[in-house]
Amino acid sequence: MYISGIRPWLYQPHSQEVYRTLKFRYFKQKCLSRNIQSQADPKVLALREKLLYCDYLDLHKVRMGFKTRQKVYIQEKRFKEKLHFEKLAYEPVYSVMLDNVQQKDNQESLQKEEHDANVDNKKAGPLYMPYARTDSYEIVDDVELDDTINETSLDEKYLEAKKNYSNDRNSLEVEQDVENDTNNALPEGELWKVPPNWMMDYEQYDDTPLYSEWYKNYGTSDPSSKSSSIPCSGCGALLHCKDPAFPGFIPSELFSRKKEEDLKLMICQRCHFLKYYKAALKVNISIEDYPKLLKVIKNKKCAIILVVDLTDFPCSIWPDLKSILHPFTPIFLVGNKIDLLPIDSSSGIFLNHVKQLLTDTVVDITGVSRQNITHVELISAQTKFGVERLINKLQHKWATRGDVYLVGCTNVGKSTLFNTLLNSDYCKAQAIDLIPRATVSPWPGTTLNLLKFPLLYPSSERLQLRIKRLQKERQPKQEWLEIRKAEFKKTRDIKYATLTDFVGRTFSQRSTTVTFDPFGEESHKFMTRKPTLDESKEEYKDSRWCYDTPGTVQRDQILDLLTIDELVLTLPKITMSPRTFDLKPKQTVFVAGLGRLDYLDGEYHIRCTLFSNSRLPITICYTSDADEVYSRLLETEAFVVPTNDPERLKVWPKFESKEFKVTGLDKQSAADVVLSNAGWIAITPYVNENVELRAWTPQGRGIYLRTPALLRRSVLLRGWKAPGTPLYLLGRKAYV
Repeated sequence: MYISGIRPWLYQPHSQEVYRTLKFRYFKQKCLSRNIQSQADPKVLALREKLLYCDYLDLHKVRMGFKTRQKVYIQEKRFKEKLHFEKLAYEPVYSVMLDNVQQKDNQESLQKEEHDANVDNKKAGPLYMPYARTDSYEIVDDVELDDTINETSLDEKYLEAKKNYSNDRNSLEVEQDVENDTNNALPEGELWKVPPNWMMDYEQYDDTPLYSEWYKNYGTSDPSSKSSSIPCSGCGALLHCKDPAFPGFIPSELFSRKKEEDLKLMICQRCHFLKYYKAALKVNISIEDYPKLLKVIKNKKCAIILVVDLTDFPCSIWPDLKSILHPFTPIFLVGNKIDLLPIDSSSGIFLNHVKQLLTDTVVDITGVSRQNITHVELISAQTKFGVERLINKLQHKWATRGDVYLVGCTNVGKSTLFNTLLNSDYCKAQAIDLIPRATVSPWPGTTLNLLKFPLLYPSSERLQLRIKRLQKERQPKQEWLEIRKAEFKKTRDIKYATLTDFVGRTFSQRSTTVTFDPFGEESHKFMTRKPTLDESKEEYKDSRWCYDTPGTVQRDQILDLLTIDELVLTLPKITMSPRTFDLKPKQTVFVAGLGRLDYLDGEYHIRCTLFSNSRLPITICYTSDADEVYSRLLETEAFVVPTNDPERLKVWPKFESKEFKVTGLDKQSAADVVLSNAGWIAITPYVNENVELRAWTPQGRGIYLRTPALLRRSVLLRGWKAPGTPLYLLGRKAYV
């Protein structure tokens, strides 16, 4: 028999260990929110009543999956049942008469204890803890204090005692002078933890001699020296040692008395710091100088590869592109970073929709004719997806009729694509290992001049060999993709659903081995050679070249407003996971401190799907409190970007806004509100419902209403609504 409502397994002895485990897990989940609240910034907690949702405080509610939530609910229910059972089974219950008798007995026992305590106190003397009892006292004379401590210092006494101690030791054969001992002795302990310049921690220490020569750690300049004609292989700027503020600077310790062959193997100080230390240096170069380098395209027979960042368009499309083009210049339109977009439908429909929207946007922004767009390709220069197809189109439709220029805004991936094409069949085989790779960095404006490699002439024989290689690799690639697809269904790890491919080489001066790894990328095993390309050779005289050009600075981008650490947090590196939430009228959502969206007018709530770096937090509040919330949260860690450094916030620009109207569609997002490099928000109102929105970014940069939505069906991949929050759980990360 058991009490109704209590599970029988709770009474069994073997269930006590299980019960303790459930109790621990329950309290762990129950206290998680309390721990977050206790460790949070007090400035954020002061705004708790005005925040409808804040990733800084409430993210744990969304990260808990459905199964985990159900387990916690069951554990909580079982724990309450156990407490109820213990109360009924073990807590004693008395009648009213028994309670009166018990109270009378308790009073009598208390009176007896007090009487016994009084008797003991009369017999015993005073008690001074923690000492024993004392029954008598004696009067003694005061002891005069020894004033000799003022006559001799502690240091002298210490030295005298040390001297006496050393004399008494039998093991010492030679007595050392005390003064020399104090000057030369080293302290004992963990000296390996102390840096050599530890005395600089003291304010009284004079570090002027050291500080006056601090620049020698970074090299010295020589204004009287001459600039070289050798470009930096990383950014293209001419190498020199005149002034570190100008592009191409190399310290005089490295530049002077170096031969041209040695300089060809070197990169400038700026590229070196970007490549090895992720540190950016400022250089003095005008924004107007970038288009001047591209003016050669207008008076030259050439083709351009227009690179657009798919995670940041139309902001990454240069509006003045038409000013540097000849009316008959062919354009190979390339949408880069396709691997960062979650696949919201079957691959064919997904890719065709992105291509169509990209083409329409480029035509509207730049004003170029559709007839100039020879081909449109979606690629990932990082994962190599689509690069082989792009090479096929370049070799068939343009071949080597003229030079090819990689053109685009800053940070769209031109240098990464340049390095990928350099290591493929698009470059002459004998030059692949002789040309250094371009410097790749998230810092805008990494490339400062033209970099180039010679194009391979696609003769019919070479094209046949290339086709045979691609056909031979087709079956292993298909098997490789099937393995990745199965791994994604098994683990739900987004890296197995990311669009990726291989770029092989048909022609080479040495043998290469390409291996397919379903959990990584292809690997080439070969012996590296010293990069020394001699353009004066006969085989390069009549060559056509592929140029990597400097990125044009687009005013719609906020990249130049961020530090390099903030850039790393802002720019996505893996496939973005859509985050869907409900927004009601008169409510506002912040995307970190980089963007803001107000829902001004509408009858019902709208579903918003955010596409951005997952490190950028979401904060939702009422529109009436938005200004106060923004200004106060900037000073905390809740926004992540920008950093809450007071000196940093002094130069942070103010928000400016634009207003839009959106009409709802059936079972898909109607439009995207683009917030420059912060990402975009897909808007999904009810069918035929009109809503009014207002978007904000620093200085009003890069605010666009993009119709139709880029990933219009991603809202259907959302998970269940997270209880107590306006957010939905992360559902399917990609349609596979």
